[in-house]
Amino acid sequence: MFEKHKKSGFSVLEIVVSLALFAFVVLLVNSMFVMSQKTYNSGSNKSELAQNVRVSLDRLSREVRQAEEIITALPATDDDTDFPPTNELFFQNGHDISQTTYIRYYLDGSNLMRSEISYYFSSDPSIYVRWDSLDESSQPPDTLVLENNIVGEYFSNLEFWGEDNLINISCLLNKRDTSLEVDTKVFSRN
Repeated sequence: MFEKHKKSGFSVLEIVVSLALFAFVVLLVNSMFVMSQKTYNSGSNKSELAQNVRVSLDRLSREVRQAEEIITALPATDDDTDFPPTNELFFQNGHDISQTTYIRYYLDGSNLMRSEISYYFSSDPSIYVRWDSLDESSQPPDTLVLENNIVGEYFSNLEFWGEDNLINISCLLNKRDTSLEVDTKVFSRN
């Protein structure tokens, strides 16, 4: 009368094996995604650091090549313990010769800063003078900062050294877990 129907389905063992394989595939895909995301972020950080240092050093190099005079006393080498490399560069601006102005590159935290500076005597503030000038009372000039701008970010070290109009520049940039070290050389005009 009544026929027994055989019920078909998955056994517990088949379900456990299927879930284990599914979990393994999900973990594998997730691991590949995390690894590719880390690689992308590292490449993106390296690219940003490279772009940042390129733009910063292009500007600095161009201005050093135009400099009328390098004021900063630079050591001849980067390994002299008595006279180590300096972390700032101060020079007379050679781009605008109508007024005597100076440019200073230095680090402020992790920012590469560029200041344009002029010197004047209070007796005639419209005339800019050399930084080492003295007035009739042997007093040094007053300082006027014309501009102070961030030129680059992520700098953790900056060094200058050189001789015979060849300036060596070494900088280290860091962003998160990515570092980039760049060394270059620039000939100044004088």
